[in-house]
Amino acid sequence: MRGFAALWKGEPTTRFHAVGSIAAIGAGWWLGLERWEWAFVIAMIGLVWFAEAVNTSLERLADAVTLEHHPLIGLSKDVASAAVLIISITALMTGLVVFGPYLSNMIGK
Repeated sequence: MRGFAALWKGEPTTRFHAVGSIAAIGAGWWLGLERWEWAFVIAMIGLVWFAEAVNTSLERLADAVTLEHHPLIGLSKDVASAAVLIISITALMTGLVVFGPYLSNMIGK
């Protein structure tokens, strides 16, 4: 739990992930998702948090090596951040696929 606490305290972006996670869970509950849809929602939430944790870990490790600019360390940090962006976009697209039909039906009624 120390790692999770460090992630929460040390990374402001975790607040966005928390809001998104709570919103997805709340919307899923409100819309009455099927079990298989919950599996996708839960998997995407977990993958976004996982990617953020790995990214933060890599950044802290790189900072422990040196705080001076090093092109390879900078590139490594950028790629790890890109991984968070990639899975976040994937989670958003998955959310559109899962929640879209429910919201479309609500709008159409």
